[in-house]
Amino acid sequence: MSHTPRLLVVDDERAIRDGLRATFDDWGYDVLTADGISAARALLSEAHFDAVLLDIRLRDGDGLEFLRELRSRFPSLAVLIVTAYGDSARAISAMKLGAFEYLTKPFDLAALERALQRAVRVRTVARVERVATDERFVGASPAILQVWKAIGRASASDAPVLITGESGVGKELVARMIHDHSERRAGPLVAVNVAALAPTLVESELFGHERGAFTGALTRREGRFEAAEGGTLFLDEVADIDAALQTKLLRVLEDGGFERVGTNARLQSSARVIAATSRALDATPPPLREDLYYRLSVVRIEVPPLRQRRMDIPLLVDLCLQRRGDGRRAVSEEAMRWLVNQPWPGNVRQLFHVVERACVMSASEVLDVVDFGGDLAARSVDADPVEASQALGSLDLRERVEALERSLIGKALERANGNRTEAARLLGIRRALLYAKLQQYAIDADKSG
Repeated sequence: MSHTPRLLVVDDERAIRDGLRATFDDWGYDVLTADGISAARALLSEAHFDAVLLDIRLRDGDGLEFLRELRSRFPSLAVLIVTAYGDSARAISAMKLGAFEYLTKPFDLAALERALQRAVRVRTVARVERVATDERFVGASPAILQVWKAIGRASASDAPVLITGESGVGKELVARMIHDHSERRAGPLVAVNVAALAPTLVESELFGHERGAFTGALTRREGRFEAAEGGTLFLDEVADIDAALQTKLLRVLEDGGFERVGTNARLQSSARVIAATSRALDATPPPLREDLYYRLSVVRIEVPPLRQRRMDIPLLVDLCLQRRGDGRRAVSEEAMRWLVNQPWPGNVRQLFHVVERACVMSASEVLDVVDFGGDLAARSVDADPVEASQALGSLDLRERVEALERSLIGKALERANGNRTEAARLLGIRRALLYAKLQQYAIDADKSG
């Protein structure tokens, strides 16, 4: 007899528990629910579970602290963290603590189903210390959530990391967050922008030099690998390093050994290397040696451009205002819509510059389109209407869930030509649940399609 996977849903919102129970039941899972940590502990003591869906904010405790407890008591149990809040620090901490997945409400049902299918097959056993909160990297988009999760996983190891993405997306910030959330956070983080150095000075900058090694070398100088001992060395624009020096960098990554310029004495470095580039790595010829690329990209993190995460723009604007101490200032709805629709070739760096300039140049408490219009070309791109509405719409969870359900039900009925049974099949729910939703939202199925 085949085993029916058993799930535990821990959420203090009854509507969420009941909705997930109905959905998971349709998907063939055995489901139990708990309204808090105390009830969950009792159920976990009495029954075996294949996975736990755990809300991060509960009335009787902190979901992350309970996650820590679960990882200690049940190291092979897959725990999926869910939250209605886009919080980078909690996402990173959850992944570091060993969460199997981190999901946001309202749920993407297809993504949730895939995550559960993986959870019952694969058990992750990561154990890392929780760290302090970090609000430097804000967002709520699926794209940025993937970056947070990758930061959490990268922080739990010493493997080299390669961060890719366009100029201005925040690659150095990702590197700093990995370092600050890692076991090396007490050590130095040494950053080198290779593109800003003359090609003849890169080797000396990285590995150091002896007195007299070249004209102007009046004293011995330690390189950045030595300065980063016990910590992290961040190599920005690593693809700009010439081919000969790439060979030496590869040797350091393989065994930690290197020589200062002007001597054959062998030195060792235990620094972790995080590298970044904005160049296309699939160009012809490739900017990185193939062996160096594979050695650097043990962990690869792609940071998305701002045009692919438009729903994060209001949050980024608010962060910029808070950093400036202009928290009392507001941006008009029309201006925010204008900002969301811009192409942003310079990404987050350009957005921050535009907001800062508007704050400096305008005395108004409410910034309008005219306050930003001198910074960008008047034309705008056509933003995805769903994403734009998510960025500008209500933050009330129930309203967002209801709007999503109305939209999906309407599309299913239209595709099924008003056939309720077929619409329920397309939605992956029981027909009785569809009838209840039709009544709840006063949807006339006969007029759909």
